[in-house]
Amino acid sequence: MCFRTEIIRLAGEIEQLLASDQCRFGQEGEFVTRKKEILVILSTLYGETSREYRVVQLSSSPVTAVKVLNHIAGRSLCCF
Repeated sequence: MCFRTEIIRLAGEIEQLLASDQCRFGQEGEFVTRKKEILVILSTLYGETSREYRVVQLSSSPVTAVKVLNHIAGRSLCCF
C-alpha cells in the first residue's frame, strides 16, 4: 500500500475544508474523521510514540495536521 498517496489525499481534503471554512461552521466532524484516518496511517508508519503521531493526536488544528502530512510527504519520493 502506498501511504504517501493516502497522506497527500488527506492533506488535500483538510486543506479544502479550511478553504471552505467548513471547520469553523459546525463541520468539525469532518476533520475528526480525517484525523482518525491520519492517526491510523501514522501509527502504522511510525508507531504511537512517534513525534508525528503525538503532534497530530494532541492538536485540534487542521493546519497543524496538514503541516505534518506535507512534511512527511516531502521527505521521500518513494512510497512508504
